[in-house]
Amino acid sequence: ATRDPAERRLLNVVEEVAIASGVHVPTVYIMDEEEAINAFAAGYAPNEAVVSVTRGTMSLLTRDELQGVIAHEFSHILNGDMRLNIKLIGTLYGLELIVLLGWFLMRMTMYGSFGYRSNRRDDKNGGSGIILIAMLVGITSIIVGSVGMFFSAAIKAAISRQREFLADASAVQFTRNPAGIAGALKKIGSPNTGSRMDASHAAETAHMFFGNAFSGSFLATIFATHPDLTTRIKRIDPTFDGRYPARVEPVRIEPETGRKKGRPGTPIPFPLPIPDASTGALAAIPDTSVSLAGSAAVVPPATEVLSAIGQIGQINRDTVRAAAAVIDALPQSLVEALRDPLGAKAVAYAVLLDADPAIRDKQLEAIRNRETPDCSALVDRMGLHATALTPDAKLPLVQKTFPALRLLSTAQYRVFRDLLEQLVAADGRIDMFEYTIKGILEHDLDICFGLARQASIRYHSVQSLREPLTYLLSFLAYSGHTRRDAAEKAFAGGMNTLGLAAKMVESTQCDLAGFDRALRRLALAAPLLKKRALEAVLACIGDDGEIVPRERRLVQVICAMIGVPIPPLVVE
Repeated sequence: ATRDPAERRLLNVVEEVAIASGVHVPTVYIMDEEEAINAFAAGYAPNEAVVSVTRGTMSLLTRDELQGVIAHEFSHILNGDMRLNIKLIGTLYGLELIVLLGWFLMRMTMYGSFGYRSNRRDDKNGGSGIILIAMLVGITSIIVGSVGMFFSAAIKAAISRQREFLADASAVQFTRNPAGIAGALKKIGSPNTGSRMDASHAAETAHMFFGNAFSGSFLATIFATHPDLTTRIKRIDPTFDGRYPARVEPVRIEPETGRKKGRPGTPIPFPLPIPDASTGALAAIPDTSVSLAGSAAVVPPATEVLSAIGQIGQINRDTVRAAAAVIDALPQSLVEALRDPLGAKAVAYAVLLDADPAIRDKQLEAIRNRETPDCSALVDRMGLHATALTPDAKLPLVQKTFPALRLLSTAQYRVFRDLLEQLVAADGRIDMFEYTIKGILEHDLDICFGLARQASIRYHSVQSLREPLTYLLSFLAYSGHTRRDAAEKAFAGGMNTLGLAAKMVESTQCDLAGFDRALRRLALAAPLLKKRALEAVLACIGDDGEIVPRERRLVQVICAMIGVPIPPLVVE
């Protein structure tokens, strides 16, 4: 809930890039005492990442330069570099422990030898032999550990340098603005800024930073975790002459609140809500969509959605702009409420309120019984604003709740989770929108609060996922076609992509519970297997040459539940 213009600008940039890339908005940290220009991203998976920047990064960079740095860090998030970086830290520390063990044994043998000399007349158990063996083990451990650390550090540095080049290139691709990240790198080269970190333990994570955290040191020369600064800039800006600014002064930061100038009233179209999918056969819905402003919009052809799927793991300037427009179009009262845990909970409850007054009253009563009066009052005030939004307008709101919701206590989260279950079950059924919101909240927050473990890879072959893939493609085929022959044709197209032959599941057996079971198994697949599964999904829903809003939304649901970030499928 900061009112600092620099911090507000940083949060806005992170939110825009996060929603554009299809991941939950990460928690943002600031290294307040670090005046240099630097940043890093950390975490094990895209949807549990954190982003941290120095105070110098916020105060010395323009908005375009800051966006370039944040896009660079999101490249590390989307390319899997965060997990790799943490593994490298663990590997090096393991080798360091071997060296420490060796020194420990050497010290013990030194003290033991003194004691042995004073009592050598009583040596009846081969004490000298034990001391000698311990000394040899200690020396061997020091040698082996030191050699391992040397080569591991060299490998870590080589990997890090290449990943930095990739992240720089990705940042340019994301923002379509080479001057942004190039400008940030040029300011690092200024004598009064740099990227050197003062924190005493920063050496352990040097390979995770945006800039070289130890520029000018002996370690940076021998085991440089970052490419030479001039080389990095020239790859982005070939015209760079090697001259850095003589001095960098703090930039003037204008307050950023709500809607950006020049875009008031811009209609942002969203697909229609998805009908209930919990009962038997799934019927297609009209191929139309509406906007927040109420004007009609054209649904994109299948090729545009396929293009968006092809950009999974990538960001571009158009998706960032679309994400910014989506955020700007949201009711300001709801956006402001997301700045603290109480408001974030209230927003999550409000987006699940039913349009039917009877069901809505039942949901509000459940909230009053379990939540604090302040939270209940907030939900009451937000209800009308939230229910007026379309499902695709609500999704960015939910994505923005994660930083605040992670600050709940475990007891508070358990109440929140139980209430989500009650709100969804209030009408006796669950539709696709409710399933999506409940699923993405619980999927990631359960891990955050220790109620679930991060999914590990269990499946590496298509055959091992034959049953859930058959069910998933059957579900999709029925949801896009009313005629049996058309559904079978779409199903066959998806199965052929996988090289599988199986009988289509009957429509009466396709329900949301089975859909959920199939996705939970698919979430345990290896990344390349997930890619093949998504290709089969696209072959199935794109079989007739068009993708209706229901099918497009199902693609987003599938990606969210199996942990694959996808850009927002929004038509401008």
